Amino acid sequence: MAREAQEQQDRSIASKRRPRRRRALAEKLAIIRECLQPGASLAGVALAHGANANMVRKWVVKYQAGGYGPLPEVPPSMLPVVVKRCGGRRSSPSLAAALPLIEIELRRGVLRVHGRTDPTLLRTLIDALSV
Repeated sequence: MAREAQEQQDRSIASKRRPRRRRALAEKLAIIRECLQPGASLAGVALAHGANANMVRKWVVKYQAGGYGPLPEVPPSMLPVVVKRCGGRRSSPSLAAALPLIEIELRRGVLRVHGRTDPTLLRTLIDALSV
């Protein structure tokens, strides 16, 4: 008897679900490109389009792996640079040893490079981040 009740409950829950939505490739690609814009929130874009964020994340990963065909050639763009001056005198020897400092803001955090930077390393970082 309890098993029949459970099956009845499962059927009623299943009938309340919305039918699975199929999206055209063009619509998926538009959502993916919107997610890849600087400062875009994947969850926010998914919500705006009425899509599940986990599914949109899978689309993005598949897109970046070339699963939707070859990636379009995008010319490298310049990254915004902000120069900040230190307001006071440096009193700590450890602070002086850490300079110069390069900070690059990314979607999920900040990349900090301390100390002298090799120009080849810096070029590699900029190339990798401009993809």
